[in-house]
Amino acid sequence: MRFLRKIYNQFSTEHQDITRRLSELLGFVPTNLSIFKLAFKHTSQSSESYTSNERLEYLGDSVLGTIVAEYLFKKYPFKGEGFLTEMRSKMVNRKQLGEVGEKLGLKDFLDYDKSYVNVNATLLGNALEALVGAVYLDVGYEPTKTFVFSKIIYPHMDIDDLESNDINFKSRLFEWAQKYEKDLQFNIIEEKMSDKSRLFTVGAYIDGKIQGKGEGRSKKDAQKNAAKEAYEKLNVAADMAEK
Repeated sequence: MRFLRKIYNQFSTEHQDITRRLSELLGFVPTNLSIFKLAFKHTSQSSESYTSNERLEYLGDSVLGTIVAEYLFKKYPFKGEGFLTEMRSKMVNRKQLGEVGEKLGLKDFLDYDKSYVNVNATLLGNALEALVGAVYLDVGYEPTKTFVFSKIIYPHMDIDDLESNDINFKSRLFEWAQKYEKDLQFNIIEEKMSDKSRLFTVGAYIDGKIQGKGEGRSKKDAQKNAAKEAYEKLNVAADMAEK
């Protein structure tokens, strides 16, 4: 039955063009065209959330997270949970997925209200997750894993570069605080002279409670170190990866 539907999609006048374009994007001939059309339907073109790509985005987020987690687990057999969680966060954060979505040309597939919606990294990242969800429903887990490896990770993610990139703990902490409507403040605890230079001690406070301390020759460095301690203590990487 699946074979017959593929043949029909490829050669029917109604579906031939979209089937060809999707096949080039996916690396295989899709069977259920309606699920892929839904994957690219933005909420601006839908009266109800279940008739847009939001549900597929939810599914694709989970499937992509599992595939990436398995990939990292096998790639780094001697790394701990913290490293693996942070690497997964780097690979599936909205900015990264948005860049991949742009490289894949997903904007050309999107169905959105062009009169007021601007296509940005968030929209493209959401569409990419919805696409992964559609692939999963159409062909199952193992082929989806092949799609993610061959079309997303290998051609568009420099894992070594992501591994070596420093984490901006302060901005990540602010992002986390904004998401959960927390009040984040960095306050100077102490300022003293050490070896003829100033040494600052700064605290990272969440809703008035100190969650991290950091020292530095400048306020900026002290804030960065305080943010790192709070970031790790609160397990922000795992929390944000779950969205």
